[in-house]
Order: sequence, then C-alpha cells, then structure tokens
Amino acid sequence: MVNRRPYKLVRGLIAALLSLSVLLITASCQSFLEEMIDIYNSVEDDDSTVDTDVPEDTYISLPPTGTYTSSTAETSELEYSYVKSIFIYSVWYDVTTDNPAEYGSVGSDKAFALKGVFYFSEPLKTVFEARLLKGDEVILTRNVNMYDNVTAEADFSAGLEGLGTFEPGDYTVELYFGGELVARTDIMRVK
Repeated sequence: MVNRRPYKLVRGLIAALLSLSVLLITASCQSFLEEMIDIYNSVEDDDSTVDTDVPEDTYISLPPTGTYTSSTAETSELEYSYVKSIFIYSVWYDVTTDNPAEYGSVGSDKAFALKGVFYFSEPLKTVFEARLLKGDEVILTRNVNMYDNVTAEADFSAGLEGLGTFEPGDYTVELYFGGELVARTDIMRVK
C-alpha cells in the first residue's frame, strides 16, 4: 500500500500557498484602489484652476494637463509680431464631437454653434478678441482667454445669442491681438 501522507502534506502546502497568494494579491489591489481614489478626490477638491469671476460673454480655455518643455510667454511680454510668428494654423471644430470638422459646410438646421480653433506652437497666457463674420459683416465678438495652453477656442453659440441657428451664408472667424489681426479661419458655409 502506498503511503499517502507525503502526498496529503504536499497538497495541503500547495493549497496554503495558493490561499496566501490570493490574499496578498487582494490586499495589494485594495491598496492600489485606495491610492487611486485618494488621487481622484484630491483632483476633485482642487478648485484653484477654476476662475469664477469671468464675464458671461468670455470663453475660457482650460488649463493644460500635460508637461511642456517650451517656455511660457507672459501677457505683459507679448508683442503682436511674436504672437503672429508662433501661430500655426486654424481649423473649424464640430461642436457636437469637439473634434476638427471634416466638412466645409453645414445645414442651417444644424448650425446652432460655430467654433473656430487657432493653434500656436507655444503655450500662451493672454486674451484674444475673436470675431465671427458672415461675409464681411461682424456678427458676434468674444474674448478668448488662454491660460498657459496652445489653442484659442472661439466658440459662438447662436442659441445663447437668441438666434436659434445661424442663417445661410459664408462664415469665418478672425482672431485679434491688441487690435491687430493674427489669423482667420477658412470659410464654413451654412446652407
């Protein structure tokens, strides 16, 4: 008859080791989850990045969340020639997906907002004036505040202006710094 005692002992030892490893994994996962919850709560409690004293007709670009290697130019140091030199390009954004629009026209029934975004090669802290034009006529103007980021988002809402939707026509957005034109979007046709 075969002696089963060593077999039972090895099997019990394996069961104990497996139980111990499951316990250690569970404890480490719980520790990790608690750290993630603490990080989430600390971000939720940080109200220092939100400026509540902003005029109603001013749109704010959110502070960046990444790390940048380029230096930031302060508002008092900026000159038009510098701002113009770091401008890269402009693009229309689809206001429902908040991504660059892959089209050059939109139906009037869907033109409840028009958003032109201007990209710069370096983060800026400044205020631009954005003008929405229909043909050559200025329809709306907005201040666009930049807080250490590289995009100036000029978002115009027809609904907030009591217009419902924008009328058919050719629209552009112009971006001004110190009263001088920095850039203009291509035409977005509302039909």
